[in-house]
Amino acid sequence: MRRVIWSLLIISAAVGLALLMRFNHGNVAVLWPPYRVDVSVNFAVLVLVVAFVLLHLLLAALSNALNLPARVREYRERRRRETAMAGLRDSLLALFEGRFGRSERLAQAALGDRSLAGVASLVAARAAHRMRETERRDRWLDVAREEAGAANAQLMTAAELAVEDHRSADAIAAIETLRSGGPRHIHALRLALRAHEQSGNWQDVLQALRQIEKRDALHPAAIRGLKIRAWRALFAARGDDANSVQQLYASIAPADREIDEIVEAAAQAFATAGRADLAARVIEQTLDERMEVSLLSLYGTLEDVPARERLRRAEAWRGRYGDDPALLRTLGRLCAAEGLWGKAEEFLLLAERAEPGLEAHLLLAQLYEQLGRHDEAGERYRFAALAAARLGAVAGIAVGGGAAAATQQLSLAAPGFTDV
Repeated sequence: MRRVIWSLLIISAAVGLALLMRFNHGNVAVLWPPYRVDVSVNFAVLVLVVAFVLLHLLLAALSNALNLPARVREYRERRRRETAMAGLRDSLLALFEGRFGRSERLAQAALGDRSLAGVASLVAARAAHRMRETERRDRWLDVAREEAGAANAQLMTAAELAVEDHRSADAIAAIETLRSGGPRHIHALRLALRAHEQSGNWQDVLQALRQIEKRDALHPAAIRGLKIRAWRALFAARGDDANSVQQLYASIAPADREIDEIVEAAAQAFATAGRADLAARVIEQTLDERMEVSLLSLYGTLEDVPARERLRRAEAWRGRYGDDPALLRTLGRLCAAEGLWGKAEEFLLLAERAEPGLEAHLLLAQLYEQLGRHDEAGERYRFAALAAARLGAVAGIAVGGGAAAATQQLSLAAPGFTDV
């Protein structure tokens, strides 16, 4: 449609100009002494138009000739940029395909464009890292550091590659440099968490976990597992220093005290430091709120706390939680410690009927052995050995073998089953 309109306009203009020139009878005299040239107005207009067109074409050709070097430079620069972009694109594709040698070569070809040099250097560094070429990787990282706008990306890449190589000190240094510049990325927090975990800086691990938890940047199950590991390591490092263990326990956040494994680690640390009373208090506070089998088992082994006091608390828990098998085993253990043999046997038999297994049989065997009922003890040792064999807890145990050998192997396979 546009072409039709323009064609009509041009035809109309041509017709109008032809009619105008048909009725124009004027002359133009050009005086150039001693010459005189007379031409019609129409011819003079035509000459002027042709002269204008020729002058325009001449000036355009001259301008193109003068601009030719600049246009050549622009063309070469455009070709170089297109080549660099294609090289960077193919380098990234090769990196994702696992063709690391090709990726590094193509990234090197992309260095022709200074605006892409930083990105290309980081891609090449990752490719060299995958090929375990540490010297080339470090050279590429140094190149990226010098490129404008790539400083933060270079630090993040250096930290990530250091974490993969278990160079936690280098990773932490890169992350601290990145943080000092202002930006606080979630990925940097994750990298810092892994670096501190590798280096055993458990306090820093907990601090990083608090920040990550606020941003919901890690799965809750992973956060829980790391918290348990960190607190266990911190309590284990306190050794037999009761004051240090107490200070560390006081620093646990209320939300973390809801994690049973952390409470168990604290109680074990108190018991190791000779403060069984504090260990019992920690366990009692938790068991007053909820049932936890591992805490019950540990509670039954705190021999420095009077068994009668522990028995009273355990009976109160039975009234709250009912005949839980773990609670019944603990009651049986405590009754045996107090010399209440009949009650101990009653509780252990109830526990064995509710949950037949290795621990119940072993506790009954030990109880019968103390009471001098060796036949029943041997029978229970045999049941325990069979249960252990079924569970795969003990390798090479001979079913029907001697009771003493079975007891020794069972005690090694199931730590925490101490003699009552």
